[in-house]
Amino acid sequence: MSKILNKETMFHFSNFYHFSGVANLSELKSEILTLGERLQVIGLIILAEEGINATAASTDSMKLDEFTDELQNILQVKFRNIKRSSALLRRSPFRKLKIKIRKEIVTLGVEGIDPARDAGTYVEPEEWNNLISDPDVLLVDTRNVYEYRLGSFQGAVDPRTLNFRQFPEKLQKIIESQKPKKLAMFCTGGIRCEKATAVARQMGIEDVYHLKGGILEYFERIPSSQSTWNGSCFVFDGRITVNQNLEAKPEPLCSACGQVKTKSPETGEYECHQCVEYPMKKNQVALP
Repeated sequence: MSKILNKETMFHFSNFYHFSGVANLSELKSEILTLGERLQVIGLIILAEEGINATAASTDSMKLDEFTDELQNILQVKFRNIKRSSALLRRSPFRKLKIKIRKEIVTLGVEGIDPARDAGTYVEPEEWNNLISDPDVLLVDTRNVYEYRLGSFQGAVDPRTLNFRQFPEKLQKIIESQKPKKLAMFCTGGIRCEKATAVARQMGIEDVYHLKGGILEYFERIPSSQSTWNGSCFVFDGRITVNQNLEAKPEPLCSACGQVKTKSPETGEYECHQCVEYPMKKNQVALP
């Protein structure tokens, strides 16, 4: 659990990912931790041979930019989409800089998927509304059920996943039942839908599109008066959710595990997806 601060403090955030071959992960982890300590940057970074997925934060925006720039030099890559934002918080978004080495930077569990090679077509935020208004396009939210409940694009299909590993099976059922001519997919920052489009193409759908930069870039570039988004967007840091102006929007947290709670569409009551997925008792509640 992150620490409570004495007063509201302005935190600056940098979210980015990159699919590219990464080697010597243990050495890289040590180098990044040293860099973060020197620049007083906190956050969470996932490293895998397929690339990097990161959320970094600092009270000093210049040090955060320096951290991001130096990390690109270390990796010898150019991050495609860097999302920068700020928020006044009473709780530190992270306790420290934490780096995890994993098999995938976002866990899907499907062999042979290479987003750098097989991903679908990027769609700029300015072109997104026109694309998803096409009756031949099936719009699918690649995020988890609790994220969908907080907000989504109008008309988006909810695969009702509890984690990203469940997405390929759910997508296969959606494709079999609806037989779409075209697919459009989106996620928070672009990383999940980039992998998801590669899965869809592996399933035989040729015309697959995904929102460049994800929901957050859509919020940055599309005025709310022109937006087809309803609700707020869950983010994986201390802001919990943000509105279309990228302002932190508090939501109730679970007293048992600290995760965000959302309203069940069936009962109208707030529930915690974390405790539903990993219940303390034997009778686990599962989504249909």
